[in-house]
Amino acid sequence: MRIVTIFVATLILIPLTSSGFTGGGIISNAQAANACSGDWQPVVWNESIQRVAEVPFSWNNYGYWDYDDNEEVWVENNQDDYPLSPEQPYMYQWNDRYPLLPLTEDYSTFMKVGNDSIGALRMNLSSNHRTTICVTLTHVVGETIVPAIGDVYLMTTSQYESYTEAYSMHHNDWDWWGDFEGELKNIDPEWRSFDIWGWRSFRDAHEYEKIDEVALSVSLDGPEIYRSLFGNDNWEDFYIVVDTWDNSHDSDAEVPNKIVNADISIVTTLRSFVLPPWTVSLAFLGIVGSMMVAPIIVNRKYMGAGLGEKQEELVPSLEVPPAAVYDSNSKVVPPMPDLPPPSQ
Repeated sequence: MRIVTIFVATLILIPLTSSGFTGGGIISNAQAANACSGDWQPVVWNESIQRVAEVPFSWNNYGYWDYDDNEEVWVENNQDDYPLSPEQPYMYQWNDRYPLLPLTEDYSTFMKVGNDSIGALRMNLSSNHRTTICVTLTHVVGETIVPAIGDVYLMTTSQYESYTEAYSMHHNDWDWWGDFEGELKNIDPEWRSFDIWGWRSFRDAHEYEKIDEVALSVSLDGPEIYRSLFGNDNWEDFYIVVDTWDNSHDSDAEVPNKIVNADISIVTTLRSFVLPPWTVSLAFLGIVGSMMVAPIIVNRKYMGAGLGEKQEELVPSLEVPPAAVYDSNSKVVPPMPDLPPPSQ
């Protein structure tokens, strides 16, 4: 039983302490807050990082059809009507995904995110490195830089596509999503998490809402691959998303009505020892197996506790003393002592 306990404890502790081989310690998120400095390298755009965006005036890139006096009219989108949108056209008019080099260097960059918009950096995270991402949000009031409140997400390619589909549906002129979203806030709480578009952040954990700064750490077990039921495997890049629109989450920040500045630092640390993914399955298999075996061992020990070598029973003596002898005065006559045999 002791051997089984030691084996299970070892399986549990190995994944928890594996980051210690990389200098990361056991709790990586706590260390990420102090790991926002590095040996900065110049960003080679569209080779190491790509800048992308979504803006409210270009949900279909150029314009939209509208109806005026029952006549269909083409309305051109004009960025001049959106003074709080500093994004350049190349960020939102082209969706070309250039092959990016794996991130193995430290980068620091800055981007402006317009009001009611999405600003994102597309990256190719390396599974051989632990990546720490630090984001600080600010805006300018007069001549003073003050913290800004917004939302920060980390997403894969497929998650980002679902997320931008929700953004597009929210901003186009034939939007029925707005009415549905309003009704969604009035239904029971257990149904509010339902999202018709199903967008999520990476591992359902990397979403940081109503914040002005955040530091997060990511370690991949291997290259991120999206496996579809009806298609081929697709390589997944990663997106650091700065969100300034009122999305479908109840806990997200409101539209700031200002331009948000995002300072982003990306620090990579080489992982000298990486446990293979199957160690997690092995650990859980050991836990479940010990839970199944432990009752059997305890029962066998309990049933065998009364079994041992047969011993002679020790029964206390129940011999009756001889009857007392009384004299004429009702006194007990003591028994005669045993006399030695007569000598011959």
